[in-house]
Order: sequence, then structure tokens, then C-alpha cells
Amino acid sequence: MNATLKPILTGFLFFIVANPLLGNDVRVVEKDSVKTGYVDAYSGATKQNVGGPSAPSRFEVSGYGTINYHNYTRFDTDKYQTNKFDFERLSIYLNYLINDWMKLKAEFEFEHGGTGASMEFDSQEEAGEFEVEVEQGGEAKLERLYLEMLLHPMANLRVGRFKLHIGSAQTLDRPTQYFTVTRQEMENTLLPLGWYENGIQLFGSFLDRRFDYELSVSTGLDATGFSSRNWIKNGYQTRFEMPVAESMAYSGRLDYHYSEYKDDFMGVSAYFNNTTKNRPKKDMENTPGNLFLCEGHFSLNRPNWRLNTVLLWGTLQNSNLISRKNASLSNRLQVKRTPVGHQALGFSLEVGYNVLNLFKLNTKQSLFAFGRYDFYDTMYKVEGLVAKRPRWKRNTYTFGLNWFLNKNVVFKAEYQDRVFGSRRIDRVTSKDLGGHQHETAINIGMGYSF
Repeated sequence: MNATLKPILTGFLFFIVANPLLGNDVRVVEKDSVKTGYVDAYSGATKQNVGGPSAPSRFEVSGYGTINYHNYTRFDTDKYQTNKFDFERLSIYLNYLINDWMKLKAEFEFEHGGTGASMEFDSQEEAGEFEVEVEQGGEAKLERLYLEMLLHPMANLRVGRFKLHIGSAQTLDRPTQYFTVTRQEMENTLLPLGWYENGIQLFGSFLDRRFDYELSVSTGLDATGFSSRNWIKNGYQTRFEMPVAESMAYSGRLDYHYSEYKDDFMGVSAYFNNTTKNRPKKDMENTPGNLFLCEGHFSLNRPNWRLNTVLLWGTLQNSNLISRKNASLSNRLQVKRTPVGHQALGFSLEVGYNVLNLFKLNTKQSLFAFGRYDFYDTMYKVEGLVAKRPRWKRNTYTFGLNWFLNKNVVFKAEYQDRVFGSRRIDRVTSKDLGGHQHETAINIGMGYSF
């Protein structure tokens, strides 16, 4: 575990759980946000007051986790792919109520079973090379740490490291809130998930709390991490101890809550950042790399029906010049150095129905049959001499079941077929074998939320 993080996490957990001076001031909550009486759309908590400093609890603990198994039945794009068992992640939220209008919120996350350096074989973007990744194979990190000040229902502040809610997956992030075994594919391919940045965020609600908004000024992305396969996702600044802040990012979100169900909402969000200013070296300071993202989303979550959909589009200025400069980066920087698309486009639709409802059973369990469609093209448009590669136009079809033992524990099983725009080619003779490349898998997982 990271030498800085370990004493912080150990001390914080020990202080909360073991300190006898706290008495009954520790409780477990089911959501990651304290109930405020103001806006709580992105945490899932009910909108009601908790009271002032005399409330029965100042500390709150919550979290979620997932454990998955992947059986890859066909992988045309990678003959070296092997089946895997993955302790995907465990997230722990720790909140402290300083007084009736101020809170300190932290999140610790453990990914893929721990932390340390790992090596992987990348046959798709590294020309069949082994690459060493310090964090990707296992990670323990402090995801968020911010001070939240509840000033007025229409205007409140977060200062520190907080989440940017771009898209639907940043909001519906617990495994009980989405059907697939792993996180929502289209958004997880194009965007950092979860996306936490340092800065200041204004948020609030208005019109009888039907509308919620967020406006953020935060650290931005680094163009050296952009690639063909994941577009701007790996520009998320986690490779260095401190993110470069030469160019701040500006983002906003607006949601309309059309019913009393907490996950019934529709809205839009947008993001802007000059990404070339945040490169580790000032090798493109006179070449703007302005990134603009926008998306629209809709979510319906009822006891027996669920539906959510997202449409995402983005454009990157001077993507051809960024591609050329990235190609000459050092291997030690641990980036892909592949051409970057000028525009990216993505769409997803997920629908599920509780089939136990057909039998009118007297049970708190539910069994959702679901289908999901993802389309995304990270090289939707290119510019300059960058060649458009059909491989990165992908359509994914997923069908499966979610068995909820209760609202906090779910078992998942699915069949997934990912279809690439590229053709099936014999690796030896280069003969076209007909049809497009496929990646198919049977995935099984367990998720829990507390």
C-alpha cells in the first residue's frame, strides 16, 4: 500500500471504529452522503434534515464492493486473452459532521485486490509488448477528500477533491444501481470512472428541489495519456504525485427529478479544458488542445422497472498535433503513444424488468432480466494525417440476470458480445476471413452496498 495512504487510512479507521470517546457517534449508513435537507441527488440519500450538532451521529460509514469472474469464450482481437477472477473494487466512505452546515467527506478505494506494480501484455496498442503499470494492476488510494459547506438550498460549496458527475455512470456507480457485471461500458471506455478532481464546486437545488445543478472549477486532463482505444480516459492525472494545474477545467451539470423516486432523473452535463497545458513537460504550450464534452442522460428506477440511457459527444482540438507529439514520448511515461481521434461519440441503453413480479410472490427478493446496448467510436472523426481505424468503432450487446437477495446484495450473470468495426484477418496469410472481429464473454459477479 502507498506509504502515505496507509497511515492515513489506518488512523482514520481506528479513530472512528475503536476510539471509546466517540461513544455512539459512529453509525453505518447505506449511502455515501449525509442527509442534508438540501440537494442530495448524486449520493442517493433521501432529501431530509439530519438536525444540528446534537444529532445522534457525527460519523457515518458506508461503501460498496464487487467481485467478478470473466470467461472469455472468443477474443479475435487478442489471442493471448485468458480467463480472470477480479476483486474489482472496494470503496469505503467516511463522513464527519463538523456542525449543522459543514461536513468533511472522504473515500478510500481498493481496486483489483490491492496495490503495487504489475505487468501486462498489450497486443492491441503496444505492438505486442509487455508493459509495467505501477497502479493499474492493483491500487489503494484516497479518491476524495473535501469540505462541504451547506449555505443555502440554492448555493452550497465543496472544496477539495470531489467527483465530477459527467454522464450517468458517475452517479449510478454502486453495483446495485447498474445491471452489468463491470461498470457501464461506453462511459467506462471514454471517460475516467470515477472522475475525481481538485478544486471548488458550487451546487444546489431550486424550484421545489426538482432541479439540481453543479458548477465546478477543477484540475484538468493531461493530453499525453490520450489514445486510440480510450480517447481521453487515460488523460486522468493519476500517474504523478501531484496533478499539473496549468489549465483548469470548467464543468457543469443540470438534472430534473421528474418523480419522487431518487434515481428518476434526466439532465445534461458539459466539460471544457485545455489539455495540452497540463502535459508534464511544456512541449505544446503554444498549441491549444481544447477538449469539449457534452452529454444527455435519462434514468428511470422503479421497483420492477429500470431504464437508463446516455448520449455522449466530444471534440479535441489539434488532435493530429497531439498524436504526433505523443508518438515521441518516453517509454518511461507509461502512455500508449497511439493516434488520437478528433471527435468521439457514444450511446448506451439499458433496460431491465423484475420477472418475479409476474408471479406476485410475497418476497423482498427480485430477479431482473436485462439487456444493454453500447455504441462508441473513439475515432468517430479524425483530422490531419491521422488515419481513421475502424477497429475503434464498437457495438456491444449484453444480456443477463441480476438476482437481488435484498436491496444491498446482488448476484449477476451475463453474456456479452462486443463487435468491432475491423474485419477478421488471418494473422499469417493476411487473408480476410469474413465478418467483423468479436469479443465474447460470460461474466459472473457479486456486488454489495452498505
